[in-house]
Amino acid sequence: MNAGSPAALLEVRALHAGYGASEVLHGIDLHVGRGEVVALLGRNGMGKTTLVRAITGLHRARGGSIAFRGEAIESEAPHRIARRGVGLVPEGRQVFPNLTVHEHLSAFERASDEGPTSSPAERIGRVYELFPRLRERRTHLGNQLSGGEQQMLAIGRALVTEPRLLILDEATEGLAPLVRHEIWQSLAALRARGQAILVIDKYVQRLIRLADRHVILEKGRVAWTGTSTELDADASIWQRYLGV
Repeated sequence: MNAGSPAALLEVRALHAGYGASEVLHGIDLHVGRGEVVALLGRNGMGKTTLVRAITGLHRARGGSIAFRGEAIESEAPHRIARRGVGLVPEGRQVFPNLTVHEHLSAFERASDEGPTSSPAERIGRVYELFPRLRERRTHLGNQLSGGEQQMLAIGRALVTEPRLLILDEATEGLAPLVRHEIWQSLAALRARGQAILVIDKYVQRLIRLADRHVILEKGRVAWTGTSTELDADASIWQRYLGV
């Protein structure tokens, strides 16, 4: 399947999805380029998480297509999509309470189908460099971590797979301001390394500083898309679609 653009890493076309008789996504088009950061915005209930679940195989689309690196993935199982190089940081973190930090990272360090570019120890070491607090807590169980530490662990758990695309559903939801700042700094560092990212969050001002482009969903449709410069310059977009 042709992804539509030589630079396209992820390409979603005319995607439809829903639950039971309810249609949630109505023909969504979205793409993420290699090394690009794209923010997915919109009020609650507009379809952002459903779109992420469809991309990662956790929810089966009803129509349309999803291509990753030029190959169709809309019918693949979640573990196969992950092995292709899609790393997910889910909403709610979903940390295992009875595993230590290091056990989490060791359990998820299996790289994509193309093979690792570094050893497991090197990949885990890079996570500890990005989040020094995790190194300090490496023997702590998941249920002994703060919310911010759990989010760092959820990000690190995705990064040890060496994903070509990192997807974060509510990157800093419910975190204290200082911890949010640490998360934003880590995402900026990943961007500087060339990591492609699709991120959902409500802190638009921080996303403007991080993302290359923004896609706003309204009732399951793409209502607006543009650059950070364009979004920053038009307060009416914020008011109309984001309520801020």
